[in-house]
Amino acid sequence: MAQPVQPAVKVPWDERDDAISVQLAIGFGTVSTVAVLLCVALMLLLLRVGATLEEVRSDARAAQEALTLSLSVREHYLHEAHTVIQRDDAELGPHEGWLQRLQERARSLAGRVPPGEREHLETLVRESEALDDVFQREVLPAALAGDHETLRAAHERAEAHTRRASDAADAVVSSLEERMRTAQRRAQDATQLAMIAGCGGVLAILVLAIVFSMRIRRAIILPLQELAKTARRFGRGEFEPPVGDVGRGEIRIVARAFDAMAEELRARERALVRNERLAAVGQLAAGVAHEINNPVAVISGYLKTMIPEARDEEQSKELAIVDQEAAACQRIVEDLLSYGRDPSLDRERVDPGALLAEAARRFEATELGRRVRVMCDAEPGDVEADQVRLRQVVDNLLTNAALLAGDDTLVQVKGRQTEEGGYRIEISDEGPGIPEGERQSVFEPFKTGRRGGTGLGLAVSRVIVRAHGGRIEALPHDVGGTVMRVDLPPPEEDA
Repeated sequence: MAQPVQPAVKVPWDERDDAISVQLAIGFGTVSTVAVLLCVALMLLLLRVGATLEEVRSDARAAQEALTLSLSVREHYLHEAHTVIQRDDAELGPHEGWLQRLQERARSLAGRVPPGEREHLETLVRESEALDDVFQREVLPAALAGDHETLRAAHERAEAHTRRASDAADAVVSSLEERMRTAQRRAQDATQLAMIAGCGGVLAILVLAIVFSMRIRRAIILPLQELAKTARRFGRGEFEPPVGDVGRGEIRIVARAFDAMAEELRARERALVRNERLAAVGQLAAGVAHEINNPVAVISGYLKTMIPEARDEEQSKELAIVDQEAAACQRIVEDLLSYGRDPSLDRERVDPGALLAEAARRFEATELGRRVRVMCDAEPGDVEADQVRLRQVVDNLLTNAALLAGDDTLVQVKGRQTEEGGYRIEISDEGPGIPEGERQSVFEPFKTGRRGGTGLGLAVSRVIVRAHGGRIEALPHDVGGTVMRVDLPPPEEDA
């Protein structure tokens, strides 16, 4: 049956690993957007002001043209009056084409004035045509003939046409001037709006910059200062307390890296202490071996000859006890020597399954092995190892398991090939087990949980396993007791 698809969990942005990048992008993006919008608004307002000023200039030219038309009508009327008074048409020569020029100017001006003002231009043209017609047909003939009555009536009509034409031109000028004043007010309003928008935009950018600067300070500067203090503390060798989740996003990743670095430094410090301890133990072991081995060997030699010659059974038992204690002294010295120096390995291809089976059979033949039930289940494998050293590890683990479990208990030996190509060895017992807090310390030298132990068996085993590139650890057994697990790496060509 198909499993239902679980909905994706949406992680809050400030919990993401790139939270600071997102925050910086939002901050700079917001400020940039406001700045761009401000520039666009100012450009639009400036374009509006420019268009309005161009409109003012166009209306000014049109008003000037309309005023020129009005002056042209009045000037023509003055020349006509001069002709009437002097009764001489010599002044009319330069003004014969004035009506045609006025019509052309009016048509040109019609495209630059509001539609409502074109009626005034039409009135101007119409009255100018009527004025010219009255002058040509009535005023001028009557003036030349000296007909005062006809001249007076025609002059009044001509003067009325002149007045109406001038009034129409003046109306166009007034309308254009009003348009110019309106456009100027719009330009002033747009300029003021641009100034207000500019000031408001600059103020908004400053406020946003201050807000985002404060947020960046909280998100980056303060956590970096905390990390700097932690780095100085780590430099002094003070690795506690850990940094923890300082800041967010990328800063939090750096803080976790600081904690990982501190853990690595602690591990290196422990390794350095261990190496120094190894050196000290090595020097001690060399001295002890030199000072004790020879006397103990002499004692053991004498005991071998004295035990058969004992005068009774009680003396024989006492000499045997002395012999056992001398052997214990030799074992302690050998363990010290093994722990105090890096073991030189004679590597070869080994079947760990066969080695485990052989080690289990040999252990069963010992006095300690006969006190427990040993069960071996080891599959074949392939590793590069020193058989003697690896058997020493297995013997140490079997000895510890039998001593801790007690008589007539089960000691299991398992061996399995791992998916990575290595080999895993597990030796378990049914003893009281090892408390969780002591599962690492059992591999330290001189740490022993049983009476009469030297505390060097597991320490020596760890040295040998690590020399092989493997790992050893103590784990709880499902049915009680302890499982000692050894993981050996695959052969180099298979790694």
